[in-house]
Amino acid sequence: MEQILDNPDAALIVERCRQTIAEMAELAGGLAHELRNPLSTIMINLRLLAEDLQDGRPDADDVRRRALLKVETLRREAERLQNLFDEFLALASPPRLQNRLVDLNGVVKHLVEFFEPLAHSKGIEIQVHVDKSPLTCSADERLLSQALLNIAVNAQEAMPDGGILRIELAHDGKIATVSVSDTGVGISGDDGQRIFQPFYSTKAGGTGLGLSITRRIIREHGGELSFESELGRGSTFRISLPLVDARPGPAESTG
Repeated sequence: MEQILDNPDAALIVERCRQTIAEMAELAGGLAHELRNPLSTIMINLRLLAEDLQDGRPDADDVRRRALLKVETLRREAERLQNLFDEFLALASPPRLQNRLVDLNGVVKHLVEFFEPLAHSKGIEIQVHVDKSPLTCSADERLLSQALLNIAVNAQEAMPDGGILRIELAHDGKIATVSVSDTGVGISGDDGQRIFQPFYSTKAGGTGLGLSITRRIIREHGGELSFESELGRGSTFRISLPLVDARPGPAESTG
């Protein structure tokens, strides 16, 4: 054991294993906590539903109405559990990237086309500034689009009374940056310190996994996700990704 700890590489591996075990324990504890409330709701409504169906009262319409309300509650909680499990699996399992060369300008344009109808229905104006030149990255377009959509949905939910959602692309020649800004309620300092923690959410009914999954997707692409926010004035989330040179190389001579 002493020989292992004296080996810097082995000691690093041991420390990473400890961190992984601690992270999985935290995830398991968070999952158990999140499961408790919907399961309790389901059990209570099943018991009440059984009592309604066993009730011998002649008012069948009233019994039916109450039963349907409880069934709807059960459906809603079951859907919440399904979403929780889906997001937990997405976080716990490393994403299998199917990378190809993609232009971030095109990814953002497709996102806006998809998201704009919902935004307009919520009184939100979308402003987009794409780059004049292609911003080519090696990326899994489906997962990258999911990450951007998660951020856009969070921005929309931060503006319940409407506002402006601005998406801007920029680069420094090596790194491309996608900035998503809103004019919403902002994030407090305490919330900001925990915002990427699994199962931490400031929204009622939220799983608290969306931003954790989003950051993991970005990091799997060799990038980073950061944010800045001011209470009452809004937030900006920034995705930074490495650019690749998509230009064809010089043709080889066959002579």
